[in-house]
Amino acid sequence: MKKIGINDFTFYNYPTGITASPDGKHAAIAVVNANEKDNTYDSCLWIHDTESKKTRKLTSGKKERTFIWLDNETLLFTSDREKEYAKKVKDGEDWTCFYKISIYGGEAQFAFAVPYKVTKMQLAGTKLVLGVKYDYNKPDFAHMEGEEKEEALKAWKDEKDYEVFDELPFWANGQGIVNKKRTRLAVYDMETGDAKIVSPEYDNVEGFWTEEGNKVLFISSHYTDKKDVYEGLKMYTISEDKVETLVEQGDMSIDYACILNGKVTFFASYMKEYGFNENDKLYTVENGKVELLSDYDDSIHNSICCDCKFADGPAIVHDDKYIYFLTTLRKNTALRRFDANGNLETLIDRQGSLHTLSLCGDKVYFTGMREMGLTECYCFDGKEEEKLTSFNDEIMAERSVLPVEEFTFTYKGLELDGYVIKPLDYDPNKTYPGILTIHGGPRATFAPTFFHENQVFANAGYFVFYTNPLGSDGRGNDFADLSGRHGSIDFEHCMAVTDEVLKRYPQIDEKRLGVMGGSYGGFMTNWVIGNTTRFAAAASQRSISNWISKCMTTDIGYYFNMDQIKADPWGNPEKMWSHSPLKYANMAKTPTLFIQSDEDYRCWMGDAIQMFSALKYFGVDARLCLFHGENHELSRSGKPTHRIRRMQEMMDWFDKYLN
Repeated sequence: MKKIGINDFTFYNYPTGITASPDGKHAAIAVVNANEKDNTYDSCLWIHDTESKKTRKLTSGKKERTFIWLDNETLLFTSDREKEYAKKVKDGEDWTCFYKISIYGGEAQFAFAVPYKVTKMQLAGTKLVLGVKYDYNKPDFAHMEGEEKEEALKAWKDEKDYEVFDELPFWANGQGIVNKKRTRLAVYDMETGDAKIVSPEYDNVEGFWTEEGNKVLFISSHYTDKKDVYEGLKMYTISEDKVETLVEQGDMSIDYACILNGKVTFFASYMKEYGFNENDKLYTVENGKVELLSDYDDSIHNSICCDCKFADGPAIVHDDKYIYFLTTLRKNTALRRFDANGNLETLIDRQGSLHTLSLCGDKVYFTGMREMGLTECYCFDGKEEEKLTSFNDEIMAERSVLPVEEFTFTYKGLELDGYVIKPLDYDPNKTYPGILTIHGGPRATFAPTFFHENQVFANAGYFVFYTNPLGSDGRGNDFADLSGRHGSIDFEHCMAVTDEVLKRYPQIDEKRLGVMGGSYGGFMTNWVIGNTTRFAAAASQRSISNWISKCMTTDIGYYFNMDQIKADPWGNPEKMWSHSPLKYANMAKTPTLFIQSDEDYRCWMGDAIQMFSALKYFGVDARLCLFHGENHELSRSGKPTHRIRRMQEMMDWFDKYLN
């Protein structure tokens, strides 16, 4: 049995987006793999035969990830194999190449190219409905020729040394600079080769769904100066080339829309009671009138923390009778559905984490994690759940996957969950160091599922323990509501689980405790070191230290962070400062490692730099490791060598101070 090591994630397989053929005889899967040598991620398409139960590799181009079924035997996917178009893209044009391949083998055939950067596609008869990236700062090179094109390209390239901001947000995590850039809706006719944008100018399309072969429901936010948190719901009729507004943009945040039994039905929130984190309810709209269909209180997504998945497919799907969705229930992901009358039914409710969904008749296909395993593909036929693939069975059988021990405890009348992973080769007669890990969010959730980072530390001889403090997802809106209280009751819960674990596991040396976390967990780590000296070392990742500066430097700071803190820098700066870990940095004594990415626009590097500088100023041992070209997703989808270095930095830091 091999120890789980830092770079083992490069050996895992990451299946995603399983989708059945129209006749249900086959299912296509994109499988992602880390390529440490080339420092990237490869992706190929696989086919599962639902009758023979065999799974085989279909493509090997390493860039096949976005696909749809054209018919029962043909897949359409995007890639970049054409040198002609690769050169055009390199020169500044926007093109996406599409290929067809038979599931019975043979070479993929170039089908056509579209003059847009395509991010998503759906089939509507002989037409493709596309989500495309559109840059208002950039000329339409694809429709220029000769001298006009050369001059436009030169002028555009001359401007590449500059960035001009005149909007909020001007950058976004994972997208880079987004000033005057939008996701737009386009339609491509596969018979005529015509392509055109169909969504209104300056609308940012945040989701779309084809309906009845001729209609497209889409959610969009219109702005030219400052993006707000509200979306409108529109419908585009392909045959009439017409857009109509169903729900005006004004007071709702909308997440998903479909047509159930002839009526437009959608998930949305007015965000009046719990702010921007409020869970969606189910609504219908008819003739401009919005009506509540179900007063739902749980989430409509999977919020279980994971550093070993790629979830490219949807987490909500529908047919003409039901809307199927994932929901987080305390420590697992459940599959539920609503009918057109708002009646709720739970289909799957067992321990694990589900990631993406697709439908085929009465069957639901999904990717997910079961029994401390990595992601595999499954099918639910209404009664039983069947495992379809075994991409990771062999490697998991060879590795020392350590179990998560669960318990509950009560703090101030509230029951909380505790999780502990004992170190490899645990001996009850020995003492060990322990690490408290704090999840992000705060509306995320820890569960007894496989988490590579925690397994690495436990395999290296550490106790790893964690909880879901107030503010976490999975227990309804009231439990998840931490607004205006960051660093108070959540901090108490983290200390309470530490006390409880030390009581239950006396083998942990209380003088050799570490603490780590990322995003909100990075905020909490920064808070911990300024409010207690019980930890001998800390690792703060993509963190928050100063709410005043963060709310004006990050992509969501100007609305989400001010909403969550219930203050702004002008009306109540004292409150923002009182919730800022930087205020308490002069009290910190804990040696702290900071992990940060310079393109993380969700928790910008300014916060990590401020906290690091403060610790150095006050004579506390601190180290800042800044990763170039990475964003908020470093620990989950960053370049393989960067993910390895990140983990090695953390391991070395804790080994130095806890062993």
